[in-house]
Amino acid sequence: MISRRPRRPCPLSISVPLEVEETIKAAAADQGVPVSAWLAEAATEKARAAAVAAAGRAAARELVAEYESEHGPLPAASRQRARQFLIEAGLIDDEPQQAAG
Repeated sequence: MISRRPRRPCPLSISVPLEVEETIKAAAADQGVPVSAWLAEAATEKARAAAVAAAGRAAARELVAEYESEHGPLPAASRQRARQFLIEAGLIDDEPQQAAG
């Protein structure tokens, strides 16, 4: 059973460069919210976006695996074209692929 206790803030200490601190404080002030509330919302948005991206990558891997199980491996050139498209679309970083494991 899931607990329905009210959520209370938990202290968290972070370090950021001075220019990031200034940007955060200005953004919070512009929205009329405390810095801690602004940071909590920003972190929540970032975590949700990361979860959506991870789910998308998992779905893509599943689709490729399903296709390959029916039609054989995708040619390396096709994989590279698809990877370049995803990089250009901003959906993945232009970093070396890591081996699954």
